[in-house]
Amino acid sequence: MKQILTLAVGAVSVASLSAYPRVFGQFDRTMSVTGQVDLEAITTSGGIVVTGGTAGTVRVHAILEAGNEWVSRDAEARIREIERNPPVEQNGNHVRIGYMTDSRLLEGISMRLEIEVPRTTSLHAKVGSGGVRASNILGPVACQTHSGSVQIHDVEAEVNASANSGGIHIARVNGAVTARTHSGGIEVESAGSSIDAAASSGGIRLSQVRSASIHAQTSSGGVTVQTAAGAGYDVTADVGSGRITTPEMTIRGGFSRHHVEGKVRGGGPLLAVRASSGSVRID
Repeated sequence: MKQILTLAVGAVSVASLSAYPRVFGQFDRTMSVTGQVDLEAITTSGGIVVTGGTAGTVRVHAILEAGNEWVSRDAEARIREIERNPPVEQNGNHVRIGYMTDSRLLEGISMRLEIEVPRTTSLHAKVGSGGVRASNILGPVACQTHSGSVQIHDVEAEVNASANSGGIHIARVNGAVTARTHSGGIEVESAGSSIDAAASSGGIRLSQVRSASIHAQTSSGGVTVQTAAGAGYDVTADVGSGRITTPEMTIRGGFSRHHVEGKVRGGGPLLAVRASSGSVRID
């Protein structure tokens, strides 16, 4: 009987905790800047979106939410405190968003950051849970997410993107691209410079509009590469299982169904591809 009473009390306690409704909040800030902007943004949960917009202005819109499963008794009070004192810092053209002086304020609270910046902006973004999106900025861009996808479009300078669990999609970047994901695929479209892509579990699809070095490796999944039109490459391709498909090429040394090495269209930048489990196709 004593055990039954204990369980019943525990059930009432759980029910009372889960009865708290979701709590929402937000804050907005607008800052004036001149010239190149150096933006740092971070959030433990919620995601970050950065978009190139009006010159001379950085606009921040943050959405706060608690209550996906559990809401603590003081969640609303903490959200209101964040609204009163938003984690936004500016030192000239250096802007930091999401860096909390007291990290306990965000326990159990997601903070989604939507930021509009001048096109002449470089970005360093870090997310615990949620995606990162950035588009129409000069760069360079460095972004990292533990759980969530990365989408980077229309950047002039180099891009360095990593995701522990989530896919990466990068398009129309004129600088060098580096992409790493532990679980998820990688797609790089219309790259204007070198590509270095590695996935532990997931396929890789790459395309270039200007020839430059390409390195791609995946442990589980295939690799497809669309080379720059009419450009030559020095090709090295390896597969553990699967097949290798390439354009007509001049073979260098020996070759087998698991390894091909040679020159496409007279040779050029190095194109090195490896798929431990999956096929490789080079067009």
